[in-house]
Amino acid sequence: MKKELIIFGAGKIAEVITYFFERDSEYQIVAYVIDDVYVNQDTYLGKPLIKLSEVVERYAPSRYTIFVATGYQGMNQLRSSKYDYFKENGYSCASYISPLVKGNFTIGENTIIMDGAMIQPCATFRNNVFVWGGAMVGHHAVVEDHCWLTGGCLVGGVTRIGKNTFVGLGAIVGHEVIVGEKCMLGAATLTIKSIGDGVVLIAVPTEPHRLNSEQFIRMSSCFRT
Repeated sequence: MKKELIIFGAGKIAEVITYFFERDSEYQIVAYVIDDVYVNQDTYLGKPLIKLSEVVERYAPSRYTIFVATGYQGMNQLRSSKYDYFKENGYSCASYISPLVKGNFTIGENTIIMDGAMIQPCATFRNNVFVWGGAMVGHHAVVEDHCWLTGGCLVGGVTRIGKNTFVGLGAIVGHEVIVGEKCMLGAATLTIKSIGDGVVLIAVPTEPHRLNSEQFIRMSSCFRT
């Protein structure tokens, strides 16, 4: 018999999380919960949608497990605050590792490793960490609580990612680098030296070419038909 699971969240992230847990986990989703002010319907994805103020009374922590499925708003602060709320109320938090991801690594609670992630041996993920498909995390790396690793990012071996840090699409963090807490490593950034808390790195965007696509095709032998 599958364990009964409640999802906190009713947005795009919750929908993604639902896909994985329903596809091949040991859990059965029985309800969704969100903050009272946002409840304007009775169901979400065919399951009851309930107010946060009612969750403990209706879904006892002794019976139900929770997963907090929100994004990285406020440097993951929203997700971390809800995680803390449920822990303070006695809930255990589920985690999920895609069966397509193999390896010798450890994860904490409310952590998800999605399809296509590449995890090298002896990596550690603390609590409330999201690792999206295509991310690579090197050997003996440590990802602290409440982090978000977006698809395609690369984290070198023996590197430490501090709490509440966001690592963007295609961002690269080098080997044996220490990243402080609440950092934002934007898409396509390169971090090869350790950085302190609260650092923001943003890569310069590629400037549009002076030719439009039709003009470029005429000028380039690679794209001619």
